Amino acid sequence: MHDTPMGNNPPQAIPPQYGMLPPPAPGLPGPRPQMQSQFVRPRGRTGLWRTFGLIVFIGVIGFNLLLFVGAFGALGVLGGGKQDPHGVHEFARESGDGGRKIAVIPIDGVILEGGSGGLFGGGINPVALVEDGLKRAASDEKVAAVILQVNSPGGGVTASDYIYDAIKRFKKDSGKPVVVFMKDLAASGGYYVSAPADHIVASPTTLTGSIGVIIQGFNFHGTLTEIAKGQDATVKAGGNKAMGSMFADPAGDDYRDGRKLLQDLADEMHGRFKGIVKEGRGSKLKADWETYADGRIVSAQTAKNVGLIDEIGYFADARRKAEELAGTSDATVVEYGRQMGLAALLGMAADDPKLAAEAAEKAAPALAAAGLAAKVEEALRLYPGKPMAIWVP
Repeated sequence: MHDTPMGNNPPQAIPPQYGMLPPPAPGLPGPRPQMQSQFVRPRGRTGLWRTFGLIVFIGVIGFNLLLFVGAFGALGVLGGGKQDPHGVHEFARESGDGGRKIAVIPIDGVILEGGSGGLFGGGINPVALVEDGLKRAASDEKVAAVILQVNSPGGGVTASDYIYDAIKRFKKDSGKPVVVFMKDLAASGGYYVSAPADHIVASPTTLTGSIGVIIQGFNFHGTLTEIAKGQDATVKAGGNKAMGSMFADPAGDDYRDGRKLLQDLADEMHGRFKGIVKEGRGSKLKADWETYADGRIVSAQTAKNVGLIDEIGYFADARRKAEELAGTSDATVVEYGRQMGLAALLGMAADDPKLAAEAAEKAAPALAAAGLAAKVEEALRLYPGKPMAIWVP
C-alpha cells in the first residue's frame, strides 16, 4: 500500500456544489438533468402589492399631468375649434335651415365679478362670459338675436350692473334684439340683468322679482362682552369709518348713525334698481308695479300681471319670439360658453356636438366635484357688508 498525498485516510467523495447536480455517467443516454437548487426558498408575497403600488404611482403622475396640461388648455393654449381671444366657444344646440343663428348666453348661479376655482382652470366669471358672448354675437353677421337664459338668485349690485350695461350697449351698437328666458329662478340681480331685454319669457314655475338691495351684517357686541370678556379696541380716523361694525354697541350713537348711513346707501341703490326696471319695461308696467318692488319674490303669473315679464312659456317660445323680433325663421340655435374640462385638454372643437358630448361624459365625475367646490367658495364670498342684489330665503 502506498500512502496517499493527504495522509493515510482514504479519499472522500467530493460533494456536488450548491445548486448543481453531478454530471451523468459517460455513455448513458438521455437529456442532461437541469440544474436546480437543493434548497427551495419560499417566494415572498410582494408581487401583487408591487404591481398595485406601480399603478397608483402612474395614476398620480398622470392626474398631475392632466392638471398641468388642463390649466393651459383652459387658457386656450391647447383649445381647438373656433375659439376667440376671449375664450368663448360656440356649441351647437338646435339645427335650422334658415342660414341665421340665435345665440344663447347662460347666466347661471350667483352673479359675482370673478370666477370660482375649478378643476381644469380658473372657473367661469359670469360677468365676463356675458360681456364676451355679446361681443361675439355682435361681430358674427349670422347671429340675428340673443337669448339670455337666466337661472340666478342674483348677486352683487355692481356685477349685475355691469351685465345690465353690457346688454344696453349691445342693443344700441348691434341693433340685434335680446330676449330673456327665465328658468327656475331669476330674482333680484337675476331680474336686474333681465330688465333691459326686448322681451321676457318666464317658465310657469319661475320665481322672480325680489327687487331690492340688502347689506348683510351681524352684531356680536353682547357675545363679545359677556362671553369673551373682550372690549372693542377699534382705532379709526373719521367718525363713521367703522359704521356697521359687528362689535359696535347697538345702544351707542355711532352705531345708530352708521345704520342710518347704510340705510341711505341701500335706499339709493334700491332707487337705481327701480329706475332700471322702469326704463327697461316702460309702458308694460302696471300702475301699481312699485308695490311689488319692495324685495318680495313673486310667481311668474304675478310678474306677468304686474308687467315685470311679457310671457309665460318655455324655451321654444323664447326662440320663436327672438326669430320674430329679428325677422328671420328656422334659425340655428347655438350656445356660448367657455371650453373647459376634457374637451379643452384634448383640443377638441367646441362646436362639434358629438365630441363635446363624449368629452363631457368622461369628465363628468371630476367636473361635478369641481362644481361643488366652486359653489362652496362662491357662498363664502358673500361676506357681510357687501351691497347685494340677491334673494336668499
